Amino acid sequence: MSTVDLDSRFSTIIIPRVEFLNVQDQYSYNEDLICKYYLIDYEVQDGDRVAIFKLGWQYIKDYILFEWTPKESETNVVIFNKQCLPKNTSEIYQFCFISGENNVLAASEPFQFSDKTKNYQSLFKSSIFKLENSMPDDYKSLSNASPSSLNNIPDIIERDREMLRLKEENEFLRNTLRILIGKQITKKYDSDIQDLKKMITDIQLTVVNQQNQITDLQAHVSRCDSHYKSLQIEKDNLESTCDDLKKRLCQDVNINTDDEFGELESLPPFPFAK
Repeated sequence: MSTVDLDSRFSTIIIPRVEFLNVQDQYSYNEDLICKYYLIDYEVQDGDRVAIFKLGWQYIKDYILFEWTPKESETNVVIFNKQCLPKNTSEIYQFCFISGENNVLAASEPFQFSDKTKNYQSLFKSSIFKLENSMPDDYKSLSNASPSSLNNIPDIIERDREMLRLKEENEFLRNTLRILIGKQITKKYDSDIQDLKKMITDIQLTVVNQQNQITDLQAHVSRCDSHYKSLQIEKDNLESTCDDLKKRLCQDVNINTDDEFGELESLPPFPFAK
């Protein structure tokens, strides 16, 4: 992958109406984040805001957090509360100035969050300063020479300056790419898959056992129902037999009574006194 391809992943072509100032490589999430910006022929409107996005965002709704931009203020500053800042130190973020019509008016250089305070500007803003401090003393003296003498500087000096700048950018892009590649490493799920298979097997065995128990219960209920019906029939037969016995008993009692007493003779008339 070429440097141009990598650089295209971290930048977006935006017509600048706002410029972010003094963007650092890293911000501490233990401190309030102060974001400064400069308006380029633009006046703040209602609904304008500065938002923090993860690098590579696609939609306005993908913002992490935002602050409304002050209107009619002498200082163009928004402050993000430290309690709301992301704690992820591996993600890469950027500021974006979003208008009230949800148009992107500016996007900052990428940065990260850290648990420590580091006060240095973004690599893309401070590369010239780093180059000046990293050049040999002979080159520094040449760089401070008069404009007329600069025409005599060999081309190799300019190439070295360019090489130093490219090395700085290349190191930053390498670190960024290493982070992105690390996120794409897939986790090995073999052990998790085996555990899931075992759980599924146990569940299937439990279901089979429960089905067998249900079948046994249904058979038991069927047997109980048959036994109940047979008992009901036996009860009806016993009641019928009992009724027959009662009738016979009543008939036998009536017959025995008639045989024992027969017809009673009438009593003679009672004598009346004269």
